[in-house]
Amino acid sequence: MSFYSEQVDQMINSNTSGIQLHMVTNLAPTPQANVIIVHGLAEYAGRFDPLASYLVQHNCNVFRYDQIGHGESGGKRGFMKSPDDLSENLKIIVGRVKHDYSNLPLFVIGHSMGGETVLLYAAKYPGTVDGLVVTDPVSIAKGPSSLTVPMDGDEETEFPNQIKGGLDCDRRVVDKYINNDQVLHTLTVGIMNNAIWQGALYLREHLENITDPILYLQGLKDGLINYQDSLTAYTKISSVDKELHVYPFLMHEILNETSRKWEIYDEILRWINKHRY
Repeated sequence: MSFYSEQVDQMINSNTSGIQLHMVTNLAPTPQANVIIVHGLAEYAGRFDPLASYLVQHNCNVFRYDQIGHGESGGKRGFMKSPDDLSENLKIIVGRVKHDYSNLPLFVIGHSMGGETVLLYAAKYPGTVDGLVVTDPVSIAKGPSSLTVPMDGDEETEFPNQIKGGLDCDRRVVDKYINNDQVLHTLTVGIMNNAIWQGALYLREHLENITDPILYLQGLKDGLINYQDSLTAYTKISSVDKELHVYPFLMHEILNETSRKWEIYDEILRWINKHRY
């Protein structure tokens, strides 16, 4: 059987009444761990098929979901009301996975806004998962970058999702992103200010609440997330078991950087295997 033929897609209730989340499940034949993957701004769960299939092949059950306003989940496209739209929906997914597959350790991976989601969750609910992996996450949002927050305008105001550089070293990856109809090409001031910016303000004051083992990966040439933000955020995290790896020359989408992605996948897998029990 193939990765896709055994994939299970389902709609579940989100933290917001009347809005459902699209959840994707891929089970391994001989699972040793559960892994939740959280996508970033304007993305959707399917963009992480390569990482998900790699992890399934290496004995991990993988669970993904489209964040509200993204992919096949409900909600106004590219809009969120608060940072709770990030952390509390991840809490729902964590609860379902722990209930359904309680005999396996659970790890959470988040990229960009998905990384911010993971950090917010970990700061609010320490000790509820077995490890965290964040790649180029939004954290304190202080350094200059093309991801500008806060923004002027009403929360309903829409603006184009423009790629200004620093996304990926491989132009083919950038072009594929730009031409992907499932990627959101229009965003709102609301998601930038209500969720990302307010989430960053929360993290500035609460990163020290994070105590779970964490692997923090960052591209040095990231044009969306200032790597100095990641260095500062990492030092504030209280976890005793924490690792930081800054990849020189790589940009924002280190999980799609063709020159190093398989090496990074392997690093994530080795870290998970070291922490499972």
